Amino acid sequence: MKDSILEIKDLSVSFFSSLGEVKAVNNISYTLDRSKVLGIVGESGSGKSVSSYSIMGLIESPGKIKSGEILFEGVDLLKLSEEEKRKIRGNYISMIFQDPMTSLNPVYTIGNQLLEALTTHKKISSADAIERVLELLTLVGINEPRKRLKQYPYELSGGMRQRVMIAMALVGDPKVLIADEPTTALDVTIQAQILELIKDIQKKNNMSVILITHDFGIVADMADDIIVMYGGAIVERGSVYDIFERPKHPYTIGLLRSLPRIDVKQEKLIPIEGTPIDLLNMNSGCAFSSRCSDCMKVCISHKPDVLEFEDGHFANCWLYNRPK
Repeated sequence: MKDSILEIKDLSVSFFSSLGEVKAVNNISYTLDRSKVLGIVGESGSGKSVSSYSIMGLIESPGKIKSGEILFEGVDLLKLSEEEKRKIRGNYISMIFQDPMTSLNPVYTIGNQLLEALTTHKKISSADAIERVLELLTLVGINEPRKRLKQYPYELSGGMRQRVMIAMALVGDPKVLIADEPTTALDVTIQAQILELIKDIQKKNNMSVILITHDFGIVADMADDIIVMYGGAIVERGSVYDIFERPKHPYTIGLLRSLPRIDVKQEKLIPIEGTPIDLLNMNSGCAFSSRCSDCMKVCISHKPDVLEFEDGHFANCWLYNRPK
């Protein structure tokens, strides 16, 4: 039996504007197992980042968590006070954000920001705090760490800033690390280094990791299990083997067909027709129905049930569970 550290149950998140309700996350459920890497993939606007911000307790007005539970080691984070959430956020659950330049404060040195993050969560002397920060900077592959403490974010390259963000996420020795598009805006060589770094740290620290990305290549290399999201909903979930070798949902199949792969012979890439769903004007059925070549009438009017194919491999699609 798998041992889960984090469990999301029926989570729904909306943003309210003058135009109406934007249903960013629609009734999603999944678990994160201890010491495993869970990849969450999907195009922009699919709800990947919003779901992770919900875990961190960072959804602010006009956003609202409408329903659901977020259980960390059995404790529902949504029922905690703000003070209790702060004790968990950054300490037991940490996050690497997309853009390190906007995540780091430009008017404070790297040392000031790392020391603040450390002393917020740990009772530690100034000398020990500096040594711990130097140790973390060395761990994430930053050379001349003592010199970096006195530098400002603008003095570092994009890759170096991302390494600082990883060091900051590790100051509390978290049990769960959420990496939200950790290689955005980095060149290919630096991307590979950052991903290898996250993989090494995950294994050394025995952490559980949620890796959010739109890149199937990244999750193929790093993840144990994969969730595919579209229009704020989970359309398929399973192991890496399940998703790549026997995908079930038309959206998952479409994504794989649109990607270049060296292990599959194909004359040309096949794009997914249409445009992403308008979250302000969603139908009552499957979010992908307007772009699906296999769409039936029931797909437009009713949300499909979750169907399990093999152990741990699920998809939400009427193709395999047609109404009687």
